[in-house]
Amino acid sequence: MLKYLRIGKQETPAGPDPIELTRLRLATAPELPIALRSLNDLDQNIKQRIYRILIPHELLFQYDVDPITWLGPGKTPRVTLKAEPGTSKLYLEARSPFDPADPFFTLEIEDNRFNRLDLNLIVLSDPDGPRFDIDVDEEGRSTLFGTIHRNQAAEERAMAAGLAPGQIRPGLRGSTSVFAHLETFLIGLGHRSINLEPLTYASAWVFERRGFAYVQGHKLMDQINEEFQPGGRLHAALDGSTPFRQPEQWNSVRGRAWAIHDGILAALDKHWDGLRMVKQIGRHANVNTFPDGVY
Repeated sequence: MLKYLRIGKQETPAGPDPIELTRLRLATAPELPIALRSLNDLDQNIKQRIYRILIPHELLFQYDVDPITWLGPGKTPRVTLKAEPGTSKLYLEARSPFDPADPFFTLEIEDNRFNRLDLNLIVLSDPDGPRFDIDVDEEGRSTLFGTIHRNQAAEERAMAAGLAPGQIRPGLRGSTSVFAHLETFLIGLGHRSINLEPLTYASAWVFERRGFAYVQGHKLMDQINEEFQPGGRLHAALDGSTPFRQPEQWNSVRGRAWAIHDGILAALDKHWDGLRMVKQIGRHANVNTFPDGVY
């Protein structure tokens, strides 16, 4: 799995509103962005033609899913598209014919009011890997991946297996291709950037490497790196008081991420919230808040 995201507060509007999809507008203003809400009003088969570019074909072939028909063996549908008329949100998920319990690919994007799109959710999850039930607690309630409840026993097992917070299964290592397809899609619609809010420290680190910059939160990331160094307050708070606060965790992305997930930022009188990132199409921001960091 790659990472889960959450969208935070919106920023000041910039630029024209995304246009409604009309032939006249398309003919006379090809540079203006098209809103998802306009595409969602199209017929289902037309939407499938447009939105199928978002799933890398090599990823679908890997799990015996046809990238054009979205069918698996026995002509069974394996890709779900939710893009309801009158809405501004697109949701895609693809499931393996061999283990359909969890999607191996999930993507959710949404219009915002600022001439841009928000990336709400992206998951690349290996269906052949072991599953860790961090998404439900001991009473069977959804944890929203540890954001409202926690299944600490499952989290301990996930951490020991090398996963980061929010991961149910190991990842597929296909995010570079996914983002290339996403940028192609954005260019086709006339959008120049995409926004997101990273759910975890590990998410933010990954998105830095995919070319994202911080709209908000860069100073916090720099402070986190400084305070995890020997002699820093976060380094001192890795006192072994919980399984997620072991002394050696300061020097890896996942180690830091689990400690932050466990609330260690309280040592700085802070919490993980409000970070926002942006990716400009065709540009890599070259942000690196954990120099020489090991994942």
